[in-house]
This record gives sequence, structure tokens and C-alpha cells, in this order.
Amino acid sequence: MHAGLQAYYNPETWGDTLTMQANARQGFLDSIHDIQTKVRIGPLEFEERFEELRKLGLGMLEYYFLWAPSRDTFTPVYVEIEFEVPLEARYLATEIDVYQGRIDLIVEDEYGYWIVDHKTAAQFGDTEWLALDDQCSSYAWAVQKKLGLKVRGVIYNELRKKVPHPPAVLRSGELSRNKQQDTTYETYLAAIKAGGYRTKGYAEILAYLKNNPKQFVRRTRLNYTPQMLDLVEQRISSESYEMLHNPLIYPTPSRFNCQGCSFFAPCLARHEGRDEQLILDELYEKRRPA
Repeated sequence: MHAGLQAYYNPETWGDTLTMQANARQGFLDSIHDIQTKVRIGPLEFEERFEELRKLGLGMLEYYFLWAPSRDTFTPVYVEIEFEVPLEARYLATEIDVYQGRIDLIVEDEYGYWIVDHKTAAQFGDTEWLALDDQCSSYAWAVQKKLGLKVRGVIYNELRKKVPHPPAVLRSGELSRNKQQDTTYETYLAAIKAGGYRTKGYAEILAYLKNNPKQFVRRTRLNYTPQMLDLVEQRISSESYEMLHNPLIYPTPSRFNCQGCSFFAPCLARHEGRDEQLILDELYEKRRPA
């Protein structure tokens, strides 16, 4: 999905709707092809699941093409840009201490420059935690240092991993006006135009869908103050110093940290007061320095 959106927001083709959409589809499919050639998908059920996800991704893009144009009140400036920013001398732990990252998109509107962070999710959660998200705020600081752009904030661009369905066609040939359908204003309006129906006859259901939207794409915009970005720089520098000067290592178990961890068994032993060294000696081999 990131590959598709990268192609869609390419500054060189911005404003050419047909080209943007075609490039987004192709970018998505090229990315899928790369995965297929590099990874053995496995048994038939996995191949079928892979095909389901390919269709889902294309469907998500098609809906995004309907949803985004009226809301993209900005101009893309940079897309998928990598950065490397040296930390200031008073914070340096070594002579080569730098902060690196990759930004999905940088746009400009009447208020200034914004970082755009693309995300996909099965369901949309609360947005309160985004105010504490230090990834994008650190990117904003890095952009100001690297490119000299005064970043006003971040736009979280979330795509739900589900596609709205066109309205059902009744036996009478008309479109269903059932308000419980899993559709949206944009999808319904597109079906009216594609079928040659008169919009006036569906004014009520269109008004309902517009005033009671089912979210398949969500945008959340947060502002950054100069004081906040100054604090971000201090935190990054402090973390860097700790990492490179004999840092304290301590367990931080959580549902996210522990999934797939190769050291779950010795970690659990230590947590329970048992001797984890026995497990390390028996089941693990220390890697030699390269």
C-alpha cells in the first residue's frame, strides 16, 4: 500500500488524475510481484490468501481514489524521502552520531509544511495516543535540520483494511436505499453515475451517508510547536548517549515486544527467579564478532 501511495503522490505527476491512479495501481502490483518473486508463498491456502490480499489492496486504492481528491488540500513536495541528521556537538556520544529515518510524504498547504504518515489498520482505534507518538515528531525535527523546512505538524493518513461495497441493485433496477448497507457516500455516488441514474432520486440516502459516514479512510492532523521539537531533539540526543555509553539493559515485557522473540524462555526464567544462564548455555550459541 505504501508503494501505491508513493506513486499516487509523486510530485512530478500531481494534478494528472488518470496518471496518478494508474501509477498507484502499478506501484502496488509491482510491489506485490517483488514479494512473490522473493518469498515462497507455500501451500495452496496461502496462495489463495495472498490473492485475497492483492484484491483487497487494489480495492482499498480504488476507494481512496474516490475519497482523497476533495480532501487533498495540499501539494506533495517530497515522497519517500530518507534522511540522516548529525546530532549537535554538545550532545554527541561519538564523532559519527547521527539520526536516520524515512518519511512517507511531505506536503505543503497554505499553513506550511506537513509530514504525512500512511498507516493501514483492521479497525481504527483511539487517536489520543497519537499526541504522544514520538516517531513523527522526531521526523519533523529531522526535516527542519536536514531540509530547512519549518514543519507545522503531522497528518496521519489511515486506511482501513476493508473496502466499501457498491449499493445493491434491486429487481426493479433501482439502487437499494437501505441505510444499513456497508457503503459510503463516495461509493454510492459513483454507482449512481456509472449506472446512469438520476441523482435527485437518491438525494435522501446520499444525504444520510454524507452526514453519517462509515470510515474507511481517516485523517488526523496534529500541530507541533517549536518548543516541542526542541524537547524532541533533547530526547533523541539523550537516547543516543545512553545507547553508546554502557546502557542499562532491563526487561520490558509486553504483548508487542514479546511476540516472536527468540529469548522468551530465558526471559521467563529470569522473571520467575530461575537461572536463565542454564537455558542460554543449553539452547543458544553466542555469535562470534564479524
